[in-house]
Amino acid sequence: RDAREAVAAVEANIRGGADIIKLFTGSWVSREKVLPMPEPMAAAAVRTAHRSGRLVFSHSSNLAGTQVAIDSRVDVLAHAPEDTRGIDDALLKRAVAQGMTMIPTLKLFSKDDNIAEIRRVVRRFHELGGSLVFGTDTGYLTDYDVVEEFAQLTKAGFTWSDILRMLTENPARLFKDQKNRGRIAPGMFSDLTVLEADPATD
Repeated sequence: RDAREAVAAVEANIRGGADIIKLFTGSWVSREKVLPMPEPMAAAAVRTAHRSGRLVFSHSSNLAGTQVAIDSRVDVLAHAPEDTRGIDDALLKRAVAQGMTMIPTLKLFSKDDNIAEIRRVVRRFHELGGSLVFGTDTGYLTDYDVVEEFAQLTKAGFTWSDILRMLTENPARLFKDQKNRGRIAPGMFSDLTVLEADPATD
């Protein structure tokens, strides 16, 4: 109901072992309406999480929710905005200037009428210098196959090496674990998959 309760909720989650705090800065409450979280409430939650060294993710949904995420200094947009109206370069530049990361989750929106526009926003965020991390919203989605995410990212104009960085270097940087993960080198932690074909050509 207010910033004080938001702080208490974050503190309770941290005591419970949460590694990441996720805020619904823009929640769909009907097919037509997104309810934004009040910015003072979001900002108080973010400050509390950051004091404990936690990253804060945001489900932002639309322009208002994304503005709250940026104004409150959230670290990661857990999804591209689904309603892209008003999402312009000025807004994306602010997000990039703050070092915000985006997880596109294009598979989540692949049946939306405006999927091409969602892809355009993700691509523009990247072109402006924003970091992207791979994800599909598995868990909410019951289909765990990642092929559609690869296909949508390719339609957005990303190369196989761009996508590989979303799976390796970029998450390692986000979670400040570059010394241990994100590339193939002696002493690094890694899961290696040997492919029969070259992703550069297929």
